Parts: sequence; C-alpha cells; structure tokens
Amino acid sequence: MNSWLILVNIAVGSAIGGVTNELAIRMLFRPLRPWYIGRWRIPFTPGLIPSRRDDIAIQMGRLVEDHLLTTEGIKRAITQGDLEKNLADWLDSFVRGWLSDERTLRQLLLSTVPQVFDEQGKWSDTVRTPVLLHWRAFVERTLHQNEDRTLRDLIAQGGVERVEAAVASLSEVLLTRLRGYLHSPQGQQTLQEMIRGLLGGGGMFGGLVGMFLGDDKIMNKVLPYLDELLRSPELSQKVHHFLSQEADKLLDKKVGEVVTWLGREQVDDWAVALFSKLEVQSLRFIDEPLSQVTAPFRETLLTQTIPRMAGWMVSTLQNNIERIVSRIPVREIVTRQVDGFPMERIEEMVIGISGKEFRMITVLGFILGGVIGLVQGLLAQWIGS
Repeated sequence: MNSWLILVNIAVGSAIGGVTNELAIRMLFRPLRPWYIGRWRIPFTPGLIPSRRDDIAIQMGRLVEDHLLTTEGIKRAITQGDLEKNLADWLDSFVRGWLSDERTLRQLLLSTVPQVFDEQGKWSDTVRTPVLLHWRAFVERTLHQNEDRTLRDLIAQGGVERVEAAVASLSEVLLTRLRGYLHSPQGQQTLQEMIRGLLGGGGMFGGLVGMFLGDDKIMNKVLPYLDELLRSPELSQKVHHFLSQEADKLLDKKVGEVVTWLGREQVDDWAVALFSKLEVQSLRFIDEPLSQVTAPFRETLLTQTIPRMAGWMVSTLQNNIERIVSRIPVREIVTRQVDGFPMERIEEMVIGISGKEFRMITVLGFILGGVIGLVQGLLAQWIGS
C-alpha cells in the first residue's frame, strides 16, 4: 500500500506540475479578451501579452528607435556592406536593358501616355500648347534679364574668337565670290549694263567714249582691272577691317538695343520658328530606337556615369542619414504596427519560434511535479512510520 501511495503522489504531482506549466504558457496569449461573469471580470483575463499589448508596443518602439535602428548602426551597415556595389550592379543591369531596347520613344509613350500625340502623330495640343507657352515665357524672361548686357558679355571668349575668325574668312569669301560673279555670264551682263548706264548718262564725254569704244572693248579694259583690284591684299585688308569694325559695333550693342533695332515682332517670329524646328527635331528623335539614341554615350554611361552615380548616392545617404532618421517617426511607426498586429499571428509566431522550449518547460513541469510527489510520499511514509 505504501508503494502505491508513493506512485499516486508521483502521478498527481507530475500531472499538477505539467498542467500548471502548460496552462501558464497558454495564459501568456489566452484568452485574447477579458471574460466576464455578469459585471465581474474573471482574474487573469485576457492573457498577459494581450493585456499589456499597448505597453509592449510602446516598449518595442523605443527598443527599435534607441537600440536597433540607430544612425550609427545604419552608417556602419552602409560602410561595411556592399551597398555601393549592389547599387552599381542594379543600375548597370537597368541601364543595359534600356541601352539594348529596340523600341522607340514613341512606342514607349504610346504604351503609357498615348494622349501626347494627335491623329497625325505629332505632339497634341495638350503637350504643345503648355510647352510653347513656357518657351515664350523663357524667351521673354531671358531677354528681360539680359537687356542691359552687351552681346559680347553673353558670348564666351571662345565665341568671340570664333566670330573674329568668321569675319576674317568672310572678307576672303566675299571677294572670291565677287570675282567669280564678275567672270560669270550674269556678272558680265550686269557689268555691261552698268557701263552702258554710266556712258549713257555721262554727257558729251560719255557719248564720245561710246562712239570710239564698244562694249566689248570697254569690258576687256575694265574687267582685268576689277579682277586685279579684288585680288589685291590692300582691298582684302580694308574689307576685313570694315567687317571687324561692324562686328565690334554689333557685339558692343546691348540686347535691348538689338531687340528694338530688329523689332519685337521679328524676335517673336524667330522664337516661334526656332520652336518649330525644335519640335520637328524632337519628333525625329522619338522615332529612333533607344539603342541607336543611346549608342554615342553607351560606354560613358556604363564605365563612368553609373559608378559615379552609385558612389554619389551612397555618399549622399551617409551624409544625410541623421537628418533622414530624425524625420522618420520610427517609434510611432513600430508602436502602431505592433498595436495593429493580430494577436493570433503573434501567438503563432512565438510558438513557432519557441515551441520546442515551451514543450521542454511542460516536460520539466511533469518531472518536477513527479519529484515533488515522490518527496511528499516518502515524507508521509516516514512520518507515518
């Protein structure tokens, strides 16, 4: 009988210990809501985690903000990790896809925003009208901002040198073209008409010259003289000097004076004409394949631009990480997310992670309960004897 009593004590103690531990584990999550008998709430309902859910959410927010998602940790992760290399690889693969794309910009636009084109395939009024208004405003603003500046100030030094070189070559071109025109049939006919007009209106002396010298003889005398004159360095230098002076006068004029001299209507017409040319060029541009459009700068993009861009992005992120983190309400975000997370999901997640440990706690409860029952049985037998 005494042995059976000890076994009963062991069984009862083991059951009490195991069930108690299992119940304690379950009471961490269950029940999810308080239980009531009438108006009286049953103690320990809801479970520990559901009842302290708000406090847990707040503490989780503080933990993440103060110890997990810190500026030092983020900087260290950026420095030690391969963020720049991964970013460069991603940009490289993305850009290569665009560089090898045989579709045109028109096809891409038609697949995304087809309303940008009209029935003739040109830019629709919804696109052209605002762009034209911005273009006119840009021209107006530019002219207004630079009306007191001279053309020389607006042109870089290299541009002024190119103007001087153009003026130097222009004098030679003009004289060469004029010589060629004089030797052409049209030029000789014009020269003859000028000589006839000169002799016809030259009074008695002109009449006498016309009587003794014919047009051909006069042409044979005048044409070589004009040809030699047009080839002379002195005339070329004078023409060049004259054109240089005129170019300097033009470059020293203010933008407002030039606009007034040309007329505002003429400037507006030129602006619209330039816009029309740019519009035509843009339509030609969007009809070319992306691979062809990007071919001239493909190598530069892949070998220089992308690595520099990746480095710049990582450097900018490192330099501004404190400002970014300070503006992100990490604590509020984590608190809100934890507070709105389903308790069933939390229970499933915790048990999935620590299920083995929880089972060991239950088994340990059975073992300890059995040991306690054994000790109680032995003490009861010892006292009874």
